[in-house]
Amino acid sequence: MDKIDLHDAADAEQKSAALALFARMQSELSTAIILADAGRDLAFRMHCRSAVECALHLFLAETDASYLARLRADDTVSRKSRAKKYIASTNGQLAKEAEKSLQVFIQANAGTKGKLVISEIETPFPRMTHVYREISADATHVTWTSLLRHVDGNEPRWIRLRIEPKLTEEELEEAASILAFAGLSSIKSLGKILPQFNERYDLVAMFDSYKPIYRSGLHNLA
Repeated sequence: MDKIDLHDAADAEQKSAALALFARMQSELSTAIILADAGRDLAFRMHCRSAVECALHLFLAETDASYLARLRADDTVSRKSRAKKYIASTNGQLAKEAEKSLQVFIQANAGTKGKLVISEIETPFPRMTHVYREISADATHVTWTSLLRHVDGNEPRWIRLRIEPKLTEEELEEAASILAFAGLSSIKSLGKILPQFNERYDLVAMFDSYKPIYRSGLHNLA
């Protein structure tokens, strides 16, 4: 991809963030395709979720002028929490300068609040958020549901463990379809945020390339 000069662009930082999100979405999508081709069903489904997460962020960047502020606040709140827990975990053994530096950071951001919860982003595409949450629960996060994928107790007195559990055809089709839809949504958002992007790259052609996958699922993924 060629360089894109945003030096004099309005909202250059927001547009740079959008490009970074799009690049990450493309990376997740490419990785998901490689995993699907390798028969790594569960990992494929997880990376589909990551692509959807990028698409949801891009939608928020497109529709919410405060997106960057919210993203920064979320990051700061997380770093502040980690700093507090790290100090507590050292039982007073942390070097004084290091502890002082962390305490200064904590105090400087004492009033920072806000948590950017991806599953609460409202879009015109409720299915995208729904599938994101489904994959979170049945694959990405360690839950009872996700752990059951690795256990086969059908044989009496034996339990077999699956390191690479296979997904059902419906789950694979759902993941492939939502992966393509994440691509469609991301291109739409990027076109809104950076109209000049389409002058150099044919976003319409890229958009059209995802349609068969969205309509037919895994069979058109490769």
